[in-house]
Amino acid sequence: MAVTLHKRTLKSGNTQFYLSVYIDGQQNLETLFTTKPNDLKEKKKLAEAIRAERELEVLAKGTKYVPRHKKKIALFEYFEHYATNYDKKDIRMIEGVISKFKLFVPDKKILIMDLTESHFLKFIDYLNNKCGFSGETPHSYWKRFKKIILQANRDGYIDDIVYKNVRFKKKGDYSETKLTKQVLIESEISVLQNTYCGNPEIKRAFLFACYSGLGLAECKILKWNNIINDRLIINREKTGTEINLSLSKAALDLLGERKDFKDLIFDLKHNGKFISEVSINKTLNNWLKKAEIEKKISFYCGRHTFATRLLIKGANLKTVSDALAHKTTANTIKYLNYVNSLKDDATSNL
Repeated sequence: MAVTLHKRTLKSGNTQFYLSVYIDGQQNLETLFTTKPNDLKEKKKLAEAIRAERELEVLAKGTKYVPRHKKKIALFEYFEHYATNYDKKDIRMIEGVISKFKLFVPDKKILIMDLTESHFLKFIDYLNNKCGFSGETPHSYWKRFKKIILQANRDGYIDDIVYKNVRFKKKGDYSETKLTKQVLIESEISVLQNTYCGNPEIKRAFLFACYSGLGLAECKILKWNNIINDRLIINREKTGTEINLSLSKAALDLLGERKDFKDLIFDLKHNGKFISEVSINKTLNNWLKKAEIEKKISFYCGRHTFATRLLIKGANLKTVSDALAHKTTANTIKYLNYVNSLKDDATSNL
């Protein structure tokens, strides 16, 4: 490995500096800049400094050493560059976690070299306790943040020693393989169907979620053009993954009378604006109290209920994963663990 500085005189009389970089027997030429004759002496010093930095970068490749000039990159500048060039479907989550980290660290001039293990540990606490998140959302944000940091490590901007010992821990008992939200059983769904709810549209949308696995984001935008030949076809707002499943008669009945294909199926607005998730969850829990069901739920529990109902009725893990539009069954295993725990409880009481 070698990095050599060269210069050439152009027809204009100016001088161009460039590097020849030899890595694994391959040569690459990298143009630096062009300078006028009267600036040649000073610009040569700059070119030699750049050559030294580039050589250090080449020699450090494959080691844990991060050249200091790379550490001087502004953290948020790197984040924005990462987001601009990101082409996966979870771009909203990537942009979201960058936005949260900017709120977490108000110093806009922070450098990558300024990051410490303490930043990572405190950011986990921030996601868990100060963002108003619930369920798996803090961990989902953390995974996207870690994704950016791992790329920064691959790009040579940060040493893994800063984050390698950090493990995400959610307040309370949390695991990707454990279901953390309440689910409803068949008898409770039946009771709720016959119990008055303060907002009939919220009631109808939530019950439909129990039969379809849709989240609140999808229910808000669900239109009649998403119902084709008794099939539900819509993309998940969170990931962009398509949901495509056949609807049962009970699910179709909850949709009501068919209207124009551009019309929203559920009216989840008040004074022209969507009702907040907090207000919707408050309505749901008041509804459960009226039904004398002692569980605390959120709208997302409808999705959990749908998954566990499928498994209890004999669907395999892959079928449930596809119905939920999960990319892999790894995200679905928690539902199977929950159902298996119910079976264990039942058999232990025989």
